[in-house]
Amino acid sequence: MTRRRALVAGLVALLLLPLAVAVRVGWHPIAGPDRTADDRAHDLVRSHPGLLSATRAVSHFGDPLVVTVLAVVAALACWLLGRRRDAVYVAAVRVAAVVLGFVVKEAVARARPALPQPVAHASGYSFPSGHALGAAALYSSLAVVGAGALRRRWRPALVALAVVVPLAVATTRVLLGVHFPSDVIAGLVLGWAIALLGRSAEPTEPAGPVA
Repeated sequence: MTRRRALVAGLVALLLLPLAVAVRVGWHPIAGPDRTADDRAHDLVRSHPGLLSATRAVSHFGDPLVVTVLAVVAALACWLLGRRRDAVYVAAVRVAAVVLGFVVKEAVARARPALPQPVAHASGYSFPSGHALGAAALYSSLAVVGAGALRRRWRPALVALAVVVPLAVATTRVLLGVHFPSDVIAGLVLGWAIALLGRSAEPTEPAGPVA
């Protein structure tokens, strides 16, 4: 099972290489739809102030500071509860997300969208989305840890934590005009791959589930 997880995570990560190259060279079949989607998203949020406010609020769930604080708190909680392998796993996933995100951003060096009358601003390169990457990696790692500690009835909530929350964060980054769709797709895939690969080692702490 662990080899299967590692293989799946590795294959998923490798799929990002052609996308990164295509983005780096500005391949039109990706660059064109990216710009079109951003223009439409920009028009949508500018014409709906309520949506813009909600988008800004949800986006904070992927803020680097928020994600880092949550990772530290979760790792400390796991450590104090005697689940030290889980603590190391959560911390390692966060560190890997930061490092890989920086490396890929510098390698691809994609400029952020340039929109008239932008509703938000962000610094640094655009590909991959750090918010999407960080959210996918962190919330997935928390779901993995939770799956080993909680009863099965919590599984739907854990799936929502691992999938729905990162997807929502990724969507906000496009709506705010600070990322292209391909940026957030890459961030999500890389984040999920990091969480999956980081858990490829079999857990050795058979703590029983709690209610």
